[in-house]
Amino acid sequence: MKMKKLISIFLVVINVLLFISCSSSGPKLDVEDELNKMKTDNNIYYSENEDYSSIVKWLKYEFEENDIRGTVIVATDDEVLFAAGARLLDVDGNEVTPFTTYEIGSCSKAFVGVCIMKLVEDGKLKLTDTLGDIYPAFSSYPNFEKVSKITVSDLLHMRTGLIDYVNHPDQFLGEERVYEIFGPDPAATPWAEAYTKMESIIDDELFLELIFTNEMTIEPNVEYSYNNSNYHLLSLIVENVSGKSYEEYINEVIFEPCKMTSTSAVSGEPVTASFKYDPELDYLKDPEFLMGAGDIHTNAVDLIKFDRALFGGYLLNEESMKEIYNFIDGYSCGWENEMGYISHRGAIPRFQTSNSILEKDGKKLYVITFSNLGEDKSSLIIQNVDRMFS
Repeated sequence: MKMKKLISIFLVVINVLLFISCSSSGPKLDVEDELNKMKTDNNIYYSENEDYSSIVKWLKYEFEENDIRGTVIVATDDEVLFAAGARLLDVDGNEVTPFTTYEIGSCSKAFVGVCIMKLVEDGKLKLTDTLGDIYPAFSSYPNFEKVSKITVSDLLHMRTGLIDYVNHPDQFLGEERVYEIFGPDPAATPWAEAYTKMESIIDDELFLELIFTNEMTIEPNVEYSYNNSNYHLLSLIVENVSGKSYEEYINEVIFEPCKMTSTSAVSGEPVTASFKYDPELDYLKDPEFLMGAGDIHTNAVDLIKFDRALFGGYLLNEESMKEIYNFIDGYSCGWENEMGYISHRGAIPRFQTSNSILEKDGKKLYVITFSNLGEDKSSLIIQNVDRMFS
């Protein structure tokens, strides 16, 4: 009887310890609740924490008095300091808020980096794996021998020499195919119309065929060159290796664990932020075309959750995080290292996004901005917040 009683007490103690451990660990994902408990003033949420009063005071003044248009959120791992929307309307005609969704363009690349590193952790992929290892079925294609040497690491660090399918689609498609589509004078086709046609033509199969057919601009792992093809290719590798669609996999390993309920990948759920329609900028709308390179739609509340989970060490293990921080010529796994902080920008024909992580004395500060194209104030905000962050 004594032994049974001791065992019972032991199990109770273990359960209590487990509860304490679970409740005190993990990233702070209840951002919605944080905002509901904060001071508010004309669509501005702000903290009264004296440690960050200079940052909050400056941001509040900029949003109330100056011409910032869009959404901003600034937070630590433990507390949202400031969140606001101003001077930009959503699709219902109301002023944008921290809950308004935007297209985030190339900020999507950080999510691809996490997916790849998760597959590495699970032993399904190695950073040294080559395109030849992953896609042996393309061995008969004209440029397979050179392209097959590109590694997963080369793709993550933008060191491949591939042609950028987004910024140079004419070169990617090749002269003959461009002539077939657009006739003898491709330049006469309006830019938006040309892109729409190319988006409908370049599916996954053709993309891979052209990757192994086109000549490379440089040899792999020679120098950094920003390239959307690298990250679209990484998203296809996620599907190839995981056996799941990219949308399923990113939901499983990022969106669901981070409780990102207003975020989508590939599906093309409509954004709620409005933008000034310009027929000349009416392109890059197909999320499948941009998969991995710029397909994600999200809001400030959800993006803070992702940042806290990733840089708090909850999404990836320590070894994987070393790779996230392994900047080669300033780039790694969907992040850039510039001016002393980690960040990435996303520019799409309708919106601009900036996602930055400032680190000082072991403390992190997350600074996220969303705006219409051409109305980006992220540099002003980051530089001033960085100066006041201590």
